Amino acid sequence: MVWILLPLAASRAYNERMDRVIETTCRTALYRHNSKWLPFKYDINVYRGCAHRCIYCYALYTHDYIGGGDFFGDVYAKTNIADVLRRELPRFSREPVNLGGITDSYQPAERDCKLMPRVLSLLADFSVPIILCTKSTLVLRDLELISRVNAASRAALAFTVTTLNNRVAGLIEPGSSRPQERMAAIREVKKTGASCGVHLMPIIPYLTSGEESLEAVFSEAKEAGADYVLTGALNLKSATRKQLFESIKRGFSSEYANLKELYNDKTAYGAYKQAMYSTVEKLRKKYDMPSDAMPRPKQEPTQLKFF
Repeated sequence: MVWILLPLAASRAYNERMDRVIETTCRTALYRHNSKWLPFKYDINVYRGCAHRCIYCYALYTHDYIGGGDFFGDVYAKTNIADVLRRELPRFSREPVNLGGITDSYQPAERDCKLMPRVLSLLADFSVPIILCTKSTLVLRDLELISRVNAASRAALAFTVTTLNNRVAGLIEPGSSRPQERMAAIREVKKTGASCGVHLMPIIPYLTSGEESLEAVFSEAKEAGADYVLTGALNLKSATRKQLFESIKRGFSSEYANLKELYNDKTAYGAYKQAMYSTVEKLRKKYDMPSDAMPRPKQEPTQLKFF
C-alpha cells in the first residue's frame, strides 16, 4: 500500500503540534467485529490514528498492523472510503453502524479532508442507523446530514466528557474540544431530533473519579438535555498502560504513585471500582439519567389484521 502526504494545508499544525495527515486507501468500509459486549456489530473508521492525543487511548496498538508509527502524529485518511461504502451498502442489512470505533471521525484532520459528509449522505440514502461518539464540536458542521440519517432510520450521538475541569482535560485529552463546548453541542444535536448522550469514560482514579467531578458531569449533562450518561472504568492494556503512566508522571506527579499502586493491587482496584460505581448509581438516580440509548431501524407500517 502506498501512502502519500497530503498538501501542506492539510498537514498544518493542530493544537500547536505538527501532525501529518497521510492519504491511504481501504479495501472495506464496513468492518464486522466479533465483540460480545458491544451493542453493535459494524464499525466505519474513516481515519487510522488520532490527533486528540488522549493519554488513555485504547487504540494505540492499531498502528502495529501497518508497521508502527506515531499514533497521535501520523493520521491516515482513507480517501476512498465513501466509494467503497457505496459498493457495500446495497448488500447491507441496515443494522446500526458505529462511526469511529477506533478513532474519532471528527478529529482535526476532518476539517480539511471532509470524509464524513459523503459517508453520512450514503448512510442516509440507505436508511442505516448510526451511532457516533466524538470529542469534537466539528460534528456540528454536519448536523443537516445527521438529521437526514435520523429521519431515514435513527441517529444516536454522544460526546465523551471525562471531566469539566479544563486543566485536567487539557492534560489528558489535549487535542479535543473543551468539555464545556462539547456539553453546549449536545443542545444543538438535540435540535435535529437525534438522541445525544454523554460518555463519562474512562473514569481515571484520583483525577476524574471524585464524587464532585462525577456529579459536575451528570449535572451539566442533565442541564444540556442529554438522553443518557454512559460510564466506564479505566482499563489499561499494553501500550496504553505505558502511555498513561508516563503522562501521569509528567502532568500529575502527586497522583502517579497512588495510581500505579492501585493498578498493581487487584484487591484494592476491585474495591475502588465498587465504590466508584456505587457513586455513579447514586448520581444516576439523583439526575434520573439512564445508561444508554441505542438506535433502531424504523419499523415499516404493517397492515392491520381483522381476521
